[in-house]
Amino acid sequence: MPAIYYQECSYTNADNESVLDTLLRHNVAIPYGCRAGACQACTLQADIKLIPEDCQQGLSAEQIRQGYFLACRCIPDQDMQLQKVDLQAQKIPATVSESFLLDEHTLCLRLNCRLRWRAGQYITLWINNIARCYSIASVARLDPFIELHIRVYPNGALSKPLSDTVKVGDRLQLQGPLGRFVYQQDQPEQKLILIGAGTGIAPLIGIARDAIDHQHTANIHLLAAAKTGKNYAEQSLTALQHSVTTFSYQTSDIDNIETILSTEFSNLRGQKIYICGGNEFVKSIRKKCFMLGASPRNIISEEFINFASKAGLDSPDTDL
Repeated sequence: MPAIYYQECSYTNADNESVLDTLLRHNVAIPYGCRAGACQACTLQADIKLIPEDCQQGLSAEQIRQGYFLACRCIPDQDMQLQKVDLQAQKIPATVSESFLLDEHTLCLRLNCRLRWRAGQYITLWINNIARCYSIASVARLDPFIELHIRVYPNGALSKPLSDTVKVGDRLQLQGPLGRFVYQQDQPEQKLILIGAGTGIAPLIGIARDAIDHQHTANIHLLAAAKTGKNYAEQSLTALQHSVTTFSYQTSDIDNIETILSTEFSNLRGQKIYICGGNEFVKSIRKKCFMLGASPRNIISEEFINFASKAGLDSPDTDL
């Protein structure tokens, strides 16, 4: 079995085990978050010739050239000598400008920082050594802040302190932005259907506003799914609907989304679909949209990361 050499110690890699899991199994202190390759908290460095394929996704060309890789995605097939990466140099300071509840479970956090982003991308937010990914709901050309909609969990490793202890004026650290879940400007006459579950509507709100700001001429419809049928962003969506004739939205129980698609959007041919939510939700809605005529190239999706299943925790944060 391959050996992992890190900080003057060697560790045996088990069969089909990632570098991150090997280090954690041996109680090595290493930053990590999603364990799915999204947050980049577990980035390490090695000889580029020793790095397997598919464990550098999302990294910049310069990082790849320097031998950076994601430890959670790397299953070695030979011995590897690892070096620690200075993550601090990659973090960007951000100041909390506003923090308020959108409903009893959803926090709106607004951050000021020097960063270029697009609505729908996500950032990795840090408090000490804890990292979580959150999608951006704001539009850079319209808003002087990054806006995040954060589901607050009772034992959330990051969401709970963000809700309870972080105040306006506090300084946080972030990485990013990352992702390609953004408005595409090439076909302004193409109808847009935006489908999100829970805080999965956050990037969709940003995408809708971005499309409107870019003079998208076709209709934009947002379908918000919630387990209780209550939409935490009802007020802002209603205001957007009243301000622009091409935008509309509706809220439904999450179990009723496929029925709505079948009855009200029975022919999706030629339309662009954006889907955001949990893995099973995205998978089932993608399939449904395809069956209703949407081309695979016109279905763009972003899946939440469940930090519970990835990290073995009881009540984690689940967002992207």
